[in-house]
Amino acid sequence: MRIADVSVGKRLGASYLLLTALIVTSAGAGWWGLRQQADAADQLAVLEQVRDDIQAAKYAASDVTGWQGLWIADVGAYGYEYSVGPDGYNRQGEMKSKDALYAGLAATNTAGMTEAERAQFDQLKPAWDDFFVWDETINKWLSEDTKASRARAMDSVNGGEASAAYGKVLDITAELDESVNARADEVRADVNRIKNTATTVLGGALAIAVILAVLMGFLVTRSVVRPLNVVVEGLKRLAGRDLTVRVNLNRRDELGRLGVALDQTADALRETVSTIASHAGTVSSASRELSSVSAQIAETSVDMDTQAAAVASAAGSVSGNASTLQSGSSEMAQAIDDIARSAGEAARVAGEAVTVVEQTNKTVGKLGDSSAEISNVVQMITSIAEQTNLLALNATIEAARAGELGKGFAVVAGEVKELSQETARATEDIARLVKTIQQDTSNAVGAISEIGGVVARICDFQTLIAAAVEEQTATTSEMGRNVAEVAESSEAIATNIAGVATAVGSTTAVANRARSNAEGLERTSNELQQLVATFTL
Repeated sequence: MRIADVSVGKRLGASYLLLTALIVTSAGAGWWGLRQQADAADQLAVLEQVRDDIQAAKYAASDVTGWQGLWIADVGAYGYEYSVGPDGYNRQGEMKSKDALYAGLAATNTAGMTEAERAQFDQLKPAWDDFFVWDETINKWLSEDTKASRARAMDSVNGGEASAAYGKVLDITAELDESVNARADEVRADVNRIKNTATTVLGGALAIAVILAVLMGFLVTRSVVRPLNVVVEGLKRLAGRDLTVRVNLNRRDELGRLGVALDQTADALRETVSTIASHAGTVSSASRELSSVSAQIAETSVDMDTQAAAVASAAGSVSGNASTLQSGSSEMAQAIDDIARSAGEAARVAGEAVTVVEQTNKTVGKLGDSSAEISNVVQMITSIAEQTNLLALNATIEAARAGELGKGFAVVAGEVKELSQETARATEDIARLVKTIQQDTSNAVGAISEIGGVVARICDFQTLIAAAVEEQTATTSEMGRNVAEVAESSEAIATNIAGVATAVGSTTAVANRARSNAEGLERTSNELQQLVATFTL
């Protein structure tokens, strides 16, 4: 397993555990050395105590023999009785030294001795016992207070039995002292060796701990810092708007996951910026198209305004003609009344009737012409309404493409569409009325023709005048009603045309605003494209 595949937390934890183990090992080595030194020191202290006890025994031996020699001298100088009496200081000193000697032997710590040393030490008390036996023998010899006894005592002390007993004590003591000192020297050497060994072990453990700690710290630090520097450099490039950055860290730790997240972030940003760039171009194209359509709508609105004015003028003419026709119908009704009243004078007024018929025929012809003109105007209005409806539909589509900026324009386009539809319905009504007028006009022409025939044969058909008058009266009434409807429809046309003109003006204003918004949208899209161009994709 690569170190790059181990998590940073585990690596740091392993480093801390290793460092702790090294510290514990170093402390253990130090404790071991101290413990070894302490054990050796304790052993040395015991040996030194044994040595001190042996040295005390040696001192006691010297002290006893010293007091013994002085006591013998007191015997020679002052006599035996004096030497062992209350004033016999040296004999008393010897006895005190004897007691101290046995007390020291009893208090000696034999636990610190070896088996051989204890065996030798066990021989020491009997040797002293033998020495003091000979001391009592010397005391007996000296108590005889003769020259020979004193000489015998001196011979015993100066190489005789007492001297041999003392020599045995000295030999045993010397051997014990030599053995204990030798062991003490060995222990001291062990102490120094243990000290040196402990120092070496502790120093080696510390050196190994430092080397391993530095090595582990270097490896762990490098395994973290190197990929971290790669990620930092990637972030710097990303901050510099370079979206092609890739760190490609082939590792499974936290830094590897961080590198993968950085690569994914760069991919997402590159995709987003690319989409923005694409949409910015689309918005710019749509805004230019919307601006063009708005200009076209404005131009069309101007044309519609002009055409609406022309239609309004034509509607005024139609209204005037309708008024004239209505007046003619009234005159025709009055003439029929005159015919009825003057039936008896039919012959006399026949010529006048012919004249009236001719005038009526002309008037009806004018009515037919006016009806034709109204039909043309209605067709023009219908064409304008259809064109307006198409323009409103196009404006609605372009407004939908423009999104939020085209909502207001869509509302106005809808209103224009509704007005154009209302205009179309009104023109359909006008066309229907005009058709009725034309039909009535045809009927009037036929009636006038019949009137001409009646006037020509007035003399022969006097009996039919009443019926003809009644029929003419009904026809004239219907004509008057139709003419009145034509007048009202003409006024409605004028009113609707005025509404169309107003709507056209509103359409022009909305188109201008839409064009202004489209230009602003195009500027915004251009700025967005410039911003996107700063990124490296």
